[in-house]
Amino acid sequence: MKTTKTLGIYLDYTNAFFMELINKMIVSRNIKFEINEKHEKQTESVVEDIHSKHHLPSAYFLEICDIIRNYNRVVLFGPNEAKNELFNLLEFDHSFDAIKIKNENSEVMSEEQMHDFVKEFYK
Repeated sequence: MKTTKTLGIYLDYTNAFFMELINKMIVSRNIKFEINEKHEKQTESVVEDIHSKHHLPSAYFLEICDIIRNYNRVVLFGPNEAKNELFNLLEFDHSFDAIKIKNENSEVMSEEQMHDFVKEFYK
């Protein structure tokens, strides 16, 4: 019997929280988007620019996509448009066609709320 690997990703423009559901327990980790050192002085304006244009840097997307490739079912959720941008990219890339990916709206959540969301989603 094939094991279904499930993942929840709470996403915003600077962090992606990954929550893998294993035997009704959550194993989680975080990826934080780091501003390039040469832009260190401009960090605030770069982050503002990312938010205002709703455009995630490609390195951030690629890192997230590399992780998603290892799962059968993925739910993207979060309070802003970052999840929608990633979802649209994944839909456009046919290498993700075999992965069941859902996009859900949510409010800002604590880590415990994120875990509960993922458990409830895959119930």
